[in-house]
Amino acid sequence: MLITNNFESHARKLLSPELSLAQKQQLVTEMRDSIEIVHTSEYGNFLRHLFPAFYRLLSEGQPQFTEGPEQKIRNMLLEVLNRLPNNETLRPHVQSMLSLCMKLLDTDNEENAVICLRIIFDLHKNFRPTLEREVQPFLDFVERIYRGLPKTVALLFSEPRGGDGAGGDKGPGGLPTTREAR
Repeated sequence: MLITNNFESHARKLLSPELSLAQKQQLVTEMRDSIEIVHTSEYGNFLRHLFPAFYRLLSEGQPQFTEGPEQKIRNMLLEVLNRLPNNETLRPHVQSMLSLCMKLLDTDNEENAVICLRIIFDLHKNFRPTLEREVQPFLDFVERIYRGLPKTVALLFSEPRGGDGAGGDKGPGGLPTTREAR
């Protein structure tokens, strides 16, 4: 159980290079399972200590295109960010969260990109005036995806090449990454 006075300690552990992937996954699972803490007065402390750790792990870590502990950790961190209440306590972190999600949307696998899209939509919906300047980069991303749609369709429905189904690097479920769709 995530103890409220241990946020700083949990953040240090999460960023510790000595922590094994299994231990890191267990810690992130504990945080995800204790997400109700964000609906208490401890939400500000949770964000102050853990958001920078989440940001660092997601921005500095490598996108994963196969199932494994690293992918599970990245996915659970994004799940936690997606479940955060969009209120005034989150406001100081909104710009960083949006920038992170835009970066991950462009580089990460489809499963994580879908969660990033949910976060982006929620942030724009709840903090619209603050994020007005950030609408165009998102629309540019959507335009790139649509421009790449014919290539993606051809890639998915082409004749099998070399026994891998449709050729090219695939994300989880055999679908192309968001980067491939351009």
